[in-house]
Formats: sequence, C-alpha cells, structure tokens
Amino acid sequence: MMNEEMFEVLNSLRDKDYDYFNPYEDNDEKVLLNNPDFMSYAMMIENFVIMSAHPNLLNDKDFVKKCLEVSGHIYQYISDDLKKDRELALFALGKHASVISHFIDDFKADREIAKKAILQDGTCLEFVDVDFKSDKDFVMTAVKRCGPAIQYADEVLRCDRDVVLAAVSQDGDALEYVDEDLRADKEIVIKAVSSGCNALKYADAKLQNDLDVVMAAVMFDPDTICYASKEMKSNKDVAITTVTADGTAVEYFDKSIRNDKDIAIAAVIRDGRALACLSKEMRNDRDVVKLAVANTGLALEYASKELRADKEIVILAVSEKYLALDYAEKSLQSDKMMLKWKSLFGPLQPHEQEIVKTT
Repeated sequence: MMNEEMFEVLNSLRDKDYDYFNPYEDNDEKVLLNNPDFMSYAMMIENFVIMSAHPNLLNDKDFVKKCLEVSGHIYQYISDDLKKDRELALFALGKHASVISHFIDDFKADREIAKKAILQDGTCLEFVDVDFKSDKDFVMTAVKRCGPAIQYADEVLRCDRDVVLAAVSQDGDALEYVDEDLRADKEIVIKAVSSGCNALKYADAKLQNDLDVVMAAVMFDPDTICYASKEMKSNKDVAITTVTADGTAVEYFDKSIRNDKDIAIAAVIRDGRALACLSKEMRNDRDVVKLAVANTGLALEYASKELRADKEIVILAVSEKYLALDYAEKSLQSDKMMLKWKSLFGPLQPHEQEIVKTT
C-alpha cells in the first residue's frame, strides 16, 4: 500500500505535463517512478502515470504485463524493444483488442495476431495490414462481428454482395459504407433497415419510397420514418404502424396525418406527449385530449385553451400527475375543489394550502 510520500508524488504528477520526466535528473520522484511496486499501485488509481514512468520500467516485460492487466492504453508508451516482442503483443491483444493500433507493422501483417484482433472487435480491421482488407474471408469475419467495420475493407469488397449482406445483417447502419448500387438493392436494404436505426437514411431514394422497406424500418425503429419519402410520410398504414410503437413519432408525418383522428388516438394512447405533435384541431378534440391526459397528465400543457379549462379533462390529468394542474386554465388553478382533488395525489404549495383552508 502507498504511504504518504507516495501519495504526494502521485498528486504532484497530476499537476505536471505527462511527459515531463527527465531520467538524468536526481530527485525523490525519480526513485519512485522507477519503483515497480509504486507504479503498479499508482496505475490502478491513475492510468496516466505510466506516461511519467522511468524508461527502465517501460522496458521491463513483467512490469508492463502487470500494467496491461489494468489498461491497454499503456502499450503505446512501452519501449521500442518490447514492442518487437510477439509474445507480449499477443498478451496485450488478449486484454485489449484496440492495442493493435500501436503494434509495429510486422505484427499488423501477422495473420494470427490480426485474426485475434478482429475476432474480439471487428473494427480492428482498420489497423491490420492492407492485404487483409482485401481478403474476403478475413473481412467476412470482421463484419460478422461489427457490420460497420466494412468501411475499412477494400473498395472491391464494399461492392461484394455477400460481404455487404453479412455486414448489414449484423448492423444495418453499415449500409452507409457500401457501394451505391447495393444501396438500391431491396433485399440488402430490407436487411439493413431491420437492424439499423439509421439505415433508411443511406438507402437509395427509390427505396425510401418503397412501402415494404419503410414498413420494415419503422417496425425496427419508429423514428426512422424521418428518413422516408414525403409520400410515405402521408401513408396512413405506415402512420398507424409507426405511432402504435412510438406515439411521438407522429411529429415526422405530413400535416394530413397529424390531423387524422384515428392516427391521433393511436398516438396518444401510446404516449400522451404525442398531443404536442398533433394539429391544432386534434389538440382541441375532446376525445383525443382525454385519452392523452389519461396516459400522461402533463400532456394537458398541449391541449387547447378551451380544453385546459374543462374540469373533467383537468381532473383526469391531475389524477395521472398532480402537477398537471399547473397547466390548467388560471381559474381552475385556484379552484378549491380542484386543489382538494390535487391534494389526494401530491403535496400542495403553501399558497394552495391557504386557498383550501379558506371557508
């Protein structure tokens, strides 16, 4: 365990440039920075101290291994001699796949090392030797673990239908990085929108206007409707499917949809806050507003002025959330009966308590 002197040194390191260490300077700090016990313990508290470690320690394989157990980022600071140690590289890779970015070129071109990295994290494809980026089997392994890793593959493989299907099946957002022609492939795009929140954004414009594609997209993530064509945002079937899953997604639809009572009811039943996104007419529709405030009392804020003065609606809202009374018409906010009703669901403010006490 560190003593008081060690803690003082650790605190002093926080106040200095990370690379301040001068191995030719004799001081108490130099002694501790060359002390493996101190540095190992300090690493568990503050990873950055490795940047101030004595060069002797950064060339000590046992010490480096111990530090790698704590944080992979220290690999970049070890000695050039240790960076040529294959066994240490494999050890580091077993702890943190991203360390491959700091490996020497020979190791990035080593199939065993490169394969081990992408098996842990497909995005490590970015750092391996260029020959692996054009190796179909190798790239397939990477994208099956992380679809967007396809962005680091050779251009030829970003045009390969098999590779692209594997990538978008793992993560549809990988569609952003594939060949333009394949973004117009309906099978590929349906796979993509069924597993990626932003995939529809990268699909060909014709497919953003395709009912099958858009339906698949909103069933995976209702908010993806924002990337659909204007025609699809006016489609009632698409709207019902979308707002049934996420009421507030109604905001992305055409005004005609936001003014449709069937859609409005479906939206507020799912989420009362959807009332805020509906047309002025729907926010003044008693049936719609009653359902909205019954679901989310605070949705009263978005009702028309007329309905915020409707006692039945306000009672429904307050019953769901007592603070909803703050959005009722002013006269109801000081109505004794209404305040007594509010008190059944939550505490009254001092001025409200005074109103209730009056005869």
